[in-house]
Parts: sequence; structure tokens; C-alpha cells
Amino acid sequence: MKTILVCGSIIGLLTLANAQDNITWQAPAFISGDSDVNTAGTLFGTWAPYNGDAASGGLVVNGVNFNAFPTLPGATDNFDNGGGNGTFATPGTPDSNYNDLLNAGAFGNTSNPYTVSWTGMNPGDDYLVEFWVNDGRNSTVNQRTETVTGGANTSAPLDYGSGSSGSGQYIIGTFVADASGDETLALTPGAAFPSAQFNLMQVRDITPAPEPSTLAFLAAGIGAIIFGFRRTTARSEIR
Repeated sequence: MKTILVCGSIIGLLTLANAQDNITWQAPAFISGDSDVNTAGTLFGTWAPYNGDAASGGLVVNGVNFNAFPTLPGATDNFDNGGGNGTFATPGTPDSNYNDLLNAGAFGNTSNPYTVSWTGMNPGDDYLVEFWVNDGRNSTVNQRTETVTGGANTSAPLDYGSGSSGSGQYIIGTFVADASGDETLALTPGAAFPSAQFNLMQVRDITPAPEPSTLAFLAAGIGAIIFGFRRTTARSEIR
């Protein structure tokens, strides 16, 4: 009986470790300018796939450096295609780097969902993921959409663009990293001209910093423990 209980506990822990974190999604927003780029907390990593202009040193928007080669630990995807700079229409924002980052990206050749994954997060920390999709080449592609799923939660549909003069959308999600420190996003295309796509993404650690009073309390507690240990040791040596 004990063996069964132990095995059951181990299986439960492994299942928990491999589960994906449930991401709480905000509403999608249209791409408009560099202030779209969130700067909360500290940067964990970025990815601008197939973007040759961001391949050497990256491109900076609102103080965030986006790189063609992912700076997210263990980043991977299963997209089967992509296009370099100029593949997609730029969104026409006042920021040239932002426009440049959004005219390249990865896309799928099938109507199936595709995934983007990364690793290395601190279990228990709060994280923010921001994800962009942009096309806008013509009036046909403006019918394209996709949803983003993280864990049990799926976002509202993101629009790829609104014709040759329109922009795509971005979305922000927040979550707590589980014991595995991993996350996987599933990108599911809508029914009209289905092809999943992503142009840009960033992940940020937004864990609140401890208040100074909390740090002082912890330091005092640790100091008291050390002091008590020394007194106990000293008494033992006297005896």
C-alpha cells in the first residue's frame, strides 16, 4: 500500500511539473507606437524571428532590445516557414525600429496550431509575456486572426492587420512560473485563410521587489538565529 501511495505521489508531482502555467490574457490592442512595448519589471528575453536587421546587436524599441536570435533560454518553435524583412507590411508607426521588427516573422504552412516555448524561469516568480502579430499587406489578409493559449487559458482573437494601411495587434499575458520553469504558447489560426504567425515577443520578470521593512525584518530574523546558534555553541564548549 505504501509503495502505491509513493508511486502515486511521484506521478502527481511529475504531472504538476510538466503542466503549463495558466496565463491571464489582456484584451488584444492595435499596434500604434513604441509605448506598446511594456517595460515593467526586468527583461527576461526577446525574439524577433527571421529579422535580419535585428540579427547583429538587435533593434531597440522603448528601451527594449529585440533580437533575431532568441535571448529567451531554451527558446524553440515548430513553425515550418518564415520571411525576412519586407515579407509583411510595416504597421506605419512613428518608430522606424518598431516598423522594421514587425515586417518579418515566422508563419505556418498548415491550418494546424503551432507552438513557441522557452525555459529557465524562476519557479514562483511573476512573469509577463507580450506577443505581436502583423501582416496588413492587402485587404485579403485582414481577415486573418489567431488565438494564443497558455495553460488552460486562451486569448481573444488577434487581428493580423487591416489592409495595406492598417496594423496588426499585440497582447499581454501574466502568469506565475511553476516548478518546471518552462512555458509553451499554442498559436491557433482562425478559419479565414488560416496560417499561424508571430512577428515579435518578449518575456519580463515582474516579481514585486520586497519592501525595505520586509528585508529588514528578514535580516533581523536571520541575525537572531545566528546569534542563538553561537550562544548554544558557546555553552556547549564551556560544558
